Amino acid sequence: MTIEIQELKSELALVYTAHTTNAKSDKVIEKGIGMVSAYLEELGVAPSGTPYVAYLNCAEDFSTFDVEVGFPIASAVSEKDGIVMSKTYEGRAVVATHKGAYRSIDKTYGKMFEYMDKQSLKFKGFFYDCYLNDPETTMRKELLTKVIVPVCAARE
Repeated sequence: MTIEIQELKSELALVYTAHTTNAKSDKVIEKGIGMVSAYLEELGVAPSGTPYVAYLNCAEDFSTFDVEVGFPIASAVSEKDGIVMSKTYEGRAVVATHKGAYRSIDKTYGKMFEYMDKQSLKFKGFFYDCYLNDPETTMRKELLTKVIVPVCAARE
């Protein structure tokens, strides 16, 4: 696995937001992707990137958090029934691609945080998982998830 620091550009995104628990997050994420995907189809708008989840406002033990589930899009569209416009993160981030089941992604995060410690980087309090292939058509061991952890220098 390659872990690297990247400067990311913000993109417009159409998202579904919700507060959830770790135990319920899979269902909330699935619901959000389905809702946003269906609305984009209704609008006749193609996403400009893969679906993602931003984990925001996490409890210290990561038991509860807010999620922003959606797709990058090229231009703004009207909002509807809990589906709103947002923007993806812009700035410095540590980035890696996790290969395998989502349930084992914590190992990738662990390696990323070790890398951040060695680079004297500080976690900014939220992170992204970008789903690079479809879990309905891809074997679990072949799933690819781009993991993005926004960071700043430890002294900032």
